[in-house]
This record gives sequence, C-alpha cells and structure tokens, in this order.
Amino acid sequence: MSDRPIKARPAKAPHPLALGFYRCALVFYPSRLRLEYREQMLQTLRDAYQNRSLTAARFWINAYADLFKSCCAERLHMLSDILVRRPLIYHTLTLAILLTLIGGAAALTMQQMLRHGADQPQIDMSNWYAGEIAAGEAPDNVIPPGYVDLERSLQPFVIFYNDQGQPTTGTGYLDQKLPSPPPGVLAYVREHGLEKVTWLPQRGVRMASVVKRINGKTPGFILAARSLREVEQQESLLRRMTLGIWLAVMALLFGGAALLKRAEGMKQASA
Repeated sequence: MSDRPIKARPAKAPHPLALGFYRCALVFYPSRLRLEYREQMLQTLRDAYQNRSLTAARFWINAYADLFKSCCAERLHMLSDILVRRPLIYHTLTLAILLTLIGGAAALTMQQMLRHGADQPQIDMSNWYAGEIAAGEAPDNVIPPGYVDLERSLQPFVIFYNDQGQPTTGTGYLDQKLPSPPPGVLAYVREHGLEKVTWLPQRGVRMASVVKRINGKTPGFILAARSLREVEQQESLLRRMTLGIWLAVMALLFGGAALLKRAEGMKQASA
C-alpha cells in the first residue's frame, strides 16, 4: 500500500450565473439590510456551497427558500417597528382591515340572499306539481299548456320527465324542444329526492332549477326553473356598488389619516 498522501479534491465554487440570479433575488430584501450585508451574505452562500452535502439543485432550492423566509421575517419586523413608532398608521390600517372584512361579509351575505331568492317560486311549483302527479293525476292534466323560450323569457317553467329521464310534457323550450338536465342530476334526485342546481342547458343560458323525485302511479321527475339573468345583473350591480363604496371609504380613511399626520407635523414644527 502506497504511503503517498491523498490530495483533497478542490471545492467547487457556485456557477457565476446561479450566483448572479441569487444576487438579483436579494432585491426583495429590505434595502438598508441589503446594502449593508449583501457581500457578507454572498460570501456565506459561497462557503455553504463549497461545504454542501446536498446536490446543487437541492442546495439552491433550500437557499431560495431560506431567502424567502428571511425576507418575509425582516419586512414584518420592519413593519412592526414602523407601526409601533407611528400609531396613526397602525390604527388606520387596523380600521381599514376591519371595514374591509365587515363590508365583504355584508356583500357576501346579500349575494347569497339574492341567489337563494332565485329559487322562488320554483320550490313551491315543484312541490305542488309533484304532489298532484304522485296523487294519481296525469302529468298532461296537471301541467298547463304553455311555451316559455329559455333563451329570451324570464318566466318560470316546469317540465316532467318519466322514470327513464325522458321529457314528456312541460312549458319550457329550448330550440323548440323540451331540454333535459345532465343525467347525473336525475341520478342524484332519484337517490336523494330533491336537488337545487344552477342549470346551463346551453352557452349563455343559466337557470335556477329545482328538481324533485315523483313516486306513485306515474314515477318520474319534475323540474321547475327560471332564468338567472336578472339575478346575475343584480349581483353585478352589487359587486360594482361594493367596490365603489369600499374605494370611497378607503379614500376618506387614508385621506383623513394624511391630514391628521400633516396637522401633527405642523404642530410639532411650530412648537
């Protein structure tokens, strides 16, 4: 066995391109700390790369993850310091967040009320027609004649489907035919008895529909529905009003805070 000493393999420095990307990523660090500690951070990175036990890819993934966490922690720390030193900013931001949450919750509640209200009078219609047919009346005798164009009309309509899911009679027509909901809807209603679903029989046509199972002499399904066009317009108006009111409130809030800060500055200057 040879007694010659084994030469250690020289440590490999990080690729200049990879190091350049990391240097660019330091821009997310707070500027004061970046300017003061950038070279020290880069040197620490070079030393860690030379002494790494991981693959190069895994090393860089961990390096960027640590940089991201460090950036977030430092910025949060700086923000907390600013808020402590400037209570006006702290109280303004707190009030802005509270008003945003309250306004958002109110808008969401109103939107849900509009959407649930779109299921009337379909719930009453489906219950009444299903009860009459289950009592033994023929669907043709229960459902009155009528023609509601699903593309244009806002009127509610009703359709009876036999036990195989085929439409047999009704008042709602699309392309002069009685449309059928997706098979999965009827399969669900067959098992659970009732389903409220937003139905899209074709592009641009959205219906708030209620489907109810019918048992008895003439088993099948009754569907009552009406267009969601008006409800969607009301929802769109609600979103625009909510955004407009929120912007106005935020402008007043931050404008008032700016005026207060200016008044404090003038008071301190004159003291």
